[in-house]
Amino acid sequence: MNKKKFAIAGLGVRGIHQFVLPLLGRGLPDDPVFTDRAELVGILDPDRDRVAAFLGHMGVDIPWYPERATKRMLAETGADTLIVTGTDASHCRHILRGLEQGCDVIVEKPMVISAREVRRVQAAELRSGRQVRVAHNLRYTPTHRKLKRMIMEGLLGRIVNIEFTYNLDTWHGSSYFYRWNRSRAHSGGLSIHKSCHHFDLINWLLDDIPETLFATGGRAYYGPEGALRPRNAQGKPLDPVEERRQCPVFQTHYADKNDPAAAAPATGWDKFKLPYDVIYPPEQRRYIYDDAIDVEDHYAVTVAYRSGTCLTYSCNFCTPWEGYILGINGTKGRVEIKHHSDPDPTGKSQPKPTAGRIVFYPLFGGQQVFEIPPVAGGHGGADGMAKEDLLGTPSAESRELQLVAGSEAGGHAIAMGEAVVRSIKNKRQVAIGKLLPQG
Repeated sequence: MNKKKFAIAGLGVRGIHQFVLPLLGRGLPDDPVFTDRAELVGILDPDRDRVAAFLGHMGVDIPWYPERATKRMLAETGADTLIVTGTDASHCRHILRGLEQGCDVIVEKPMVISAREVRRVQAAELRSGRQVRVAHNLRYTPTHRKLKRMIMEGLLGRIVNIEFTYNLDTWHGSSYFYRWNRSRAHSGGLSIHKSCHHFDLINWLLDDIPETLFATGGRAYYGPEGALRPRNAQGKPLDPVEERRQCPVFQTHYADKNDPAAAAPATGWDKFKLPYDVIYPPEQRRYIYDDAIDVEDHYAVTVAYRSGTCLTYSCNFCTPWEGYILGINGTKGRVEIKHHSDPDPTGKSQPKPTAGRIVFYPLFGGQQVFEIPPVAGGHGGADGMAKEDLLGTPSAESRELQLVAGSEAGGHAIAMGEAVVRSIKNKRQVAIGKLLPQG
């Protein structure tokens, strides 16, 4: 049996755990096995030392390629699929090179960082005849799959409106503001990097097209004027080391494991403790109150869909608990989901598989509770099934529920995120369709 050949562009933490380790047969116990049908033949990353450290740790030998060598890597390795998991701003050029070389492309969300890049990717995909798939894994949680079936079966009737509140806690939310995500040039902003997950989930549940969007938002917690920033008696910022010693975020999440004089706190995600000096130069101090921060940390959004359904959505990157509240009102009743999670790997407690719960309230009284058994694996049990769909063969359920997101779905999520930024800046409603290819 000929093995499928994968190459990867970007050896970040997500790329390692979601794609590289499973392809090497070193994934989680519940991961699908790919070693008999797939192989990793090339790694592209700007940081050669990081790749070398990872390969040494794993005891494997895979060719490394520098950042601008996508075309050469694909030609020399004979890869038939390119996995794109670098910083968000690098996605577009790697996708385009992959398609030009006749490869299918798997890309971590967000697909790209602007509607302009969406147009370029979709045009290249059409020219090449190859396929772009986007790792929108929120579709895959058992709770969301059950909810999708409920909607498809007509339990709610016609969907009238959706209320979606997403909270990130003080550890997870703050971490974006000392990583590269805090730069709009690198991430497109968190309304793209993070909210594309949420927008895609709603678009998929509704099987509908977003048409117009209005948003408000800004920065309240982070950046030089952040409300949490410690100051002296005269209201001036403290020196960087003392600032961390007095910062409630640092004291709560990092004080017992990180030196306040270090360049930046360690997130706890990188279990291999690999160097990443190209992306994060060791001499460059980074923290959540830096002048370099230019993205929002909260927003509220209203979206009108083609069918007439309305979405009200909010996202906040500094709250006491992490998770979401989702309410869906239809002509036959209402559904509610409340989900809390504990994402902090620096904490004393280890995250455990969590059960899901959907409550349906018929329009004229009573309620019906759907209990979803706990499932092991990342992102609420979504990652294992997503890995099989992307690296292996989509299941019958995946095909039925349309779990694999393509470039059209990826593009709508990006356009919505960009519309958020445009609406906040211009204080007006944005027509989402005008940002995307017509037809």
